[in-house]
Amino acid sequence: MLSAIVIVAPHIVNREIRDDEEDSTAGDAMATAAASQHQPGAGLAMVEVLGRSVVARVADELRRAGIEDISIFGNDPDGRTIVLTQEASTEGTWAKATQQWNTARQSGAEAILVMRLGAYMDVDFKDALLFHFEKGGAVTRAFTRAFDREDPLDFWIIDPARIREDAELLTALKETDSARYFVPGYVNRLEHAHDLRRLVVDALTVRCSLRPVGKEVRPGVWFDETAQVHRDARVVAPAFIGRGAAIGEQCLITRCSSVEGDCQIDYGTVVEDSSILSNTYVGIGLDLSHSIVDGNHLMNLERGVTLEIADPCVIRQNRIPRQDKSFRSPARFGFGGLKLSPVEDGLR
Repeated sequence: MLSAIVIVAPHIVNREIRDDEEDSTAGDAMATAAASQHQPGAGLAMVEVLGRSVVARVADELRRAGIEDISIFGNDPDGRTIVLTQEASTEGTWAKATQQWNTARQSGAEAILVMRLGAYMDVDFKDALLFHFEKGGAVTRAFTRAFDREDPLDFWIIDPARIREDAELLTALKETDSARYFVPGYVNRLEHAHDLRRLVVDALTVRCSLRPVGKEVRPGVWFDETAQVHRDARVVAPAFIGRGAAIGEQCLITRCSSVEGDCQIDYGTVVEDSSILSNTYVGIGLDLSHSIVDGNHLMNLERGVTLEIADPCVIRQNRIPRQDKSFRSPARFGFGGLKLSPVEDGLR
């Protein structure tokens, strides 16, 4: 039997997992500073990207690899995922994960995958498991090669039979004699809002394996079957229009833009090189470029400014009465670090 424990959180491993060598690197110091501005237990892996969150996509890939015993801990707005425990702190989440670790060990799991899910990576879980079994060690940890150095990823495969019986989960993750499995494909750390936009662009330009949810109605243009696009609107490839989204008359969606679920783009607005996050209304005659819009928050990536718009006629949280709820994004964007807020249950 194979088990997986997925902890939904920003891509920074807890300090108790780090060894001295990792703590000494400048890159880790910068990452730790960025992570300190996150609320525990939340991250961009939960934001809908081209119709589905990274968390939900990982759950699908784990199932395809033959792993049915999947436990996910955190707050995921994607109702299609196996969800979850609602934890107020990273410590609480790790406690729940440790309980599941003990349960999986007692049930005789042959291998347990542990992921702290803050990054998107193109990883073949079957290949990683095969590598782990061939090495025959207690722990395998995933790495990626960045320029002339090797960067660890928050992904481990553990043979519980080779770990002492009283060892807690964090003790197992600190195993120093772990094998190194190098992820050969695409990795996006999803540490900043720029990374979210880069993931959308890389997916639409086929630089990674992430694919939009929907139908490719013409080369590079993806529509969910429930999307509504006015016949006088233009959608120029590559672009994505998500479930229940409405694109109004004389609108233009272009240059790797994504309009996620239950958004409305009103008359004559241009969306260029931008991401409109789920449940957002964008008003009449606007020109959005190089931006991320989430409710009444607009973040311009080119100029490095974030605005909270008070006028609901410009941009706002979109309230759509529907039975299958689309949840508000858990992310609140701002320069100087990503700011996060709890997931809201209300309809937009």
